Amino acid sequence: MMQRYTSILILLFGTILTAPCLAQDPEAKYKNAVTVKLFGLSLHLKESPYPEIFPNRLDNKGYLTLNYGALLGYDRFIVRDVHAIRVEQGLYADCSASLAGFTHVGWRGRIFQKNRHSLNGGIGPTLVYRRDWNRIEGYKDDGYFNRRGEWQYKFYWYAGELEYNYQLQGKTDLSVSLVPGLPELVSIGVGVRQRF
Repeated sequence: MMQRYTSILILLFGTILTAPCLAQDPEAKYKNAVTVKLFGLSLHLKESPYPEIFPNRLDNKGYLTLNYGALLGYDRFIVRDVHAIRVEQGLYADCSASLAGFTHVGWRGRIFQKNRHSLNGGIGPTLVYRRDWNRIEGYKDDGYFNRRGEWQYKFYWYAGELEYNYQLQGKTDLSVSLVPGLPELVSIGVGVRQRF
């Protein structure tokens, strides 16, 4: 099953990266953007039944947890620099400090822009994976994630993101992402976006 989802995402990646017609809008000021962010901080929206397995929690109940990692995104603008297709890869230590990641392909659109400030929203399929938590003493599997070997994974046909950008200078922006993993948590990443 995981191989099928991975194949779908690879096919989408290939289509985006090899389709030169996607960025042929003659009014486009920029055709591409690359985003690099440090990831992050997770805010759990409800109390975790296992806060003791979160070594980097900032409170006793595990509502706020540091996740050390990074994400890399590539935007191919398709309508000026307002609408884009984004490919994004994240790799980080999750709440249990286990190796985790996600692979995402989706549409991005500008919600608003005023002076140096802009807000973008996006949606698209995402594969989330992590080392299997069943190896952690005290964890009881609730069946939410699928299991394969030493990994757990979940495929979402649609996952969203809000991204605030502040233009620092020229084509470089300070970029902050808010990824809602509703109803469980919200994750935050901070970095830079370079348009070209």
